[in-house]
Amino acid sequence: MDHQSAMLAARSLTAARRSGTRIDSLPAPAVPRSHDDGYHIQDAVAACFGEQVGAWKVGATHPNAQASLGVDGPVAARLFSQNLLFGDQRLADTFMVRGLEAEYAFLMGADLPPAGVPYSREQIAAAVASVHPAIEIVDTRFTAAQQGVLAIADNVNDALWIYGEGVSDWRALDRVNAEVTLQVNGEVVVRGSGAEVLGDPMTSLEWLVNEHAGAREGVRAGQYITTGSCTGLYKSPAGCTARATFAGLGELNVMFTAPGH
Repeated sequence: MDHQSAMLAARSLTAARRSGTRIDSLPAPAVPRSHDDGYHIQDAVAACFGEQVGAWKVGATHPNAQASLGVDGPVAARLFSQNLLFGDQRLADTFMVRGLEAEYAFLMGADLPPAGVPYSREQIAAAVASVHPAIEIVDTRFTAAQQGVLAIADNVNDALWIYGEGVSDWRALDRVNAEVTLQVNGEVVVRGSGAEVLGDPMTSLEWLVNEHAGAREGVRAGQYITTGSCTGLYKSPAGCTARATFAGLGELNVMFTAPGH
């Protein structure tokens, strides 16, 4: 895909992002045909939107999630600071997908710029300031949920990202085996763990730093890396309440309310 076509797609997605309206499709010359096309558009959206990048997300970190999204490996996107929320939330329910994902997130305490060679796991770990519980709310800029390259182009279906208080002594966490649960309307609907996230959320962080962001601007101190769902994608009902609980780390709550209430 040439840059002109990528920018045409990015302008359409950026307009939908700013207005809150949904689009049926991208202009015909700007429809992505490959993962590279999708990421070309995604990078162009970041340039067009012009807002601060406060986090990176990794998605499709489990074979089931990859099959559902129509990809063959993990995918990633930038998250804009204006869509990052701290602590328990009460949100106007304007979502169509309303997908919920419980995730471990790393707050970076040092820059990891592109280096030409991969960072070691210990170098990456040394750059982490803290680990946080998080809920990603997944949605779409389109009038129907998208998969594959269209989802990649649309920032891997980002909507809002909510994070809680973190811990600085994060190496003591059992981030692989500790239970992570998602409750909706008071009932546990999914039980999972960090093992769902490429086997270890740290592996997801390494992939983001070395394979994705390292081919772009790298990651910066103060940015969060949310590493992928421990509980899969749960499409929640309208007007629900949800709670994600991370054994040994904490919990987060979100309530969806009718707009205007």
